[in-house]
Amino acid sequence: MARNVVDNVMQALAKAKRDLVKEAQKIADDIGKIDAFLHVRGKGVRRRLNAAAKGSKRGGKRRISAAGRARIAAAQRRRWAKVRAAKKAKASAKA
Repeated sequence: MARNVVDNVMQALAKAKRDLVKEAQKIADDIGKIDAFLHVRGKGVRRRLNAAAKGSKRGGKRRISAAGRARIAAAQRRRWAKVRAAKKAKASAKA
């Protein structure tokens, strides 16, 4: 009886292995098809896909508009003005 159980387990494992090998072959074939498609489409597609894989949404160097840059510069000037005002107030309080 124990022999039958061992045989059944071995058969089940062999079947599972065959199924996994078939699935692995199918996946490898699909990857090959995708690679062939990308090769035909050219470097531009691969460049965008590589950038997307790295986490970049646009796929290139991000640039800021002149208006955005002006807003950032103005905000930084306001922050430094507060620092200078606090420093001046502290110096006048000591005197």
